[in-house]
Amino acid sequence: MTDDLLDAARAMTGKIVLQRQPLDLAEAASRAIFTLRGSGRVGNRRVTLSTQPVWIDADPTRVEQIFGNLLGNALKFAPAGSSISLSVGREGADAVLRVSDTGMGMPAALVERVFEPFVQGERPLDRSQGGLGIGLTLVRRLAELHGGTASAASEGPGKGSVFTVRIPAIEPPATKRAPAQPAPVEPRDVLIVEDNNDARETLRRMLELEGHRVRVAADGLAGLDAVRAATPEIALIDIGLPRMDGYELARQIRKLCAQLGQGAHPPYLVAVTGYGLPEDRARTRDSGFDLHLVKPVDAADLAEVLAKR
Repeated sequence: MTDDLLDAARAMTGKIVLQRQPLDLAEAASRAIFTLRGSGRVGNRRVTLSTQPVWIDADPTRVEQIFGNLLGNALKFAPAGSSISLSVGREGADAVLRVSDTGMGMPAALVERVFEPFVQGERPLDRSQGGLGIGLTLVRRLAELHGGTASAASEGPGKGSVFTVRIPAIEPPATKRAPAQPAPVEPRDVLIVEDNNDARETLRRMLELEGHRVRVAADGLAGLDAVRAATPEIALIDIGLPRMDGYELARQIRKLCAQLGQGAHPPYLVAVTGYGLPEDRARTRDSGFDLHLVKPVDAADLAEVLAKR
């Protein structure tokens, strides 16, 4: 929640710098659905995807945030047995993505305010849909940074909701380079230190499918204990950890390896964080990290790390 709040604050104060490139929004949507299903959060909801190729000039990481926040919002308010659909296509000069659900819906008064900071729909007493009410605020601001818009619609309580993001479309690149076939990667001993259950399990499954040996820890102290038990080749460490944050964990790992006489072969420490400004990268570097990756982690970037290590 703290990460989300800080990211929303940065977006609203203009501190997010977009790293733009031509992006097929349909491919990005497919990756978002794959990640959602791999997270184990779908349950018995029916999730469908409908896409047509459409290109935008956009920051891939921020577009993934848009998808993630819209789909996460749908999961919160679409109960078991309901349906969620994601569609992507071109309408006139715009690339349009829509996330619709058959869930709780919204009264007209909430539809008008749903993108405002900290505005949330009615929640049950168990607060199972928790959150800060800033995910949709971030969606709208990121859409606006790309020159687009975000809007919401609902026919009323119990009738579901539709969220639409429009971003100016561009013509497809003249030639789309075929993705290079990745060379086989030697299995690695990897430690994941991440307090978010869904993110941790998704990353673990992805790495294990590639044949890597993976251990996990849910907080900084548990991560340090895991390194004491067996030094990994690579450690993927979230920054916003409970009990000991990622910065301190990196320093403690460096100190521990020096004490154990492993200074020549310490683990390769990779910071995994939602922030990518120069000052953020400088802080991770000063704390002892070898590499800084911005969430959501790109599979190709991660594969390159594993291949080079």
